[in-house]
Amino acid sequence: METATIFYSDKNRWTDNELMSLPRDGRKYELIEGELLMSPVGATHSLVCLNLATLLIRFVEGKRLGKVFDSSMGFRLSPKILLSPDVSYVSKARLKKIMVAPEKFLYGAPDLAVEVLSPGDTRDLIERKLEKYFQHGTSLAWVVDPKRGTVAVHSLDAIARLQRLTDTLTGSELLAGFKCRLRDIFKLD
Repeated sequence: METATIFYSDKNRWTDNELMSLPRDGRKYELIEGELLMSPVGATHSLVCLNLATLLIRFVEGKRLGKVFDSSMGFRLSPKILLSPDVSYVSKARLKKIMVAPEKFLYGAPDLAVEVLSPGDTRDLIERKLEKYFQHGTSLAWVVDPKRGTVAVHSLDAIARLQRLTDTLTGSELLAGFKCRLRDIFKLD
């Protein structure tokens, strides 16, 4: 099992161009308080992300609510923080505020951040990411655990845990009307 690696650097700040020029090697690069994080992902992780992204895209595009992004989209939260949730949603109104240029990172947090756990993710790292998302304007976060087949739904004031494949994940007030069964997220064949 490969774990997330933290690269410590003498750099106090990474530019967008430096971050965008990191190798496209199947790893996800993020920046938290100046620490460069590199996380490997596997097939199960990728399939769960695609399942969830597909369900969200159908809903969001059908209602013209905004955009759904994959893990290659970077959200620049501050000069020392760049996060790339595995799946994210940004409303049309928020997108107008945080999209500086289409070929650049978004400058602000997503409305919905989805983190799909990899075997090497630590609880501390996920909690740090959630804290940063909510500090910068995220209103809803889902932490998806493919190994256990569970989803933790985080809002500013509550956490709900869905633990059965028959449980229904909803979009709360943010994506009112969105719902899917956990079995649709964890379908791997």
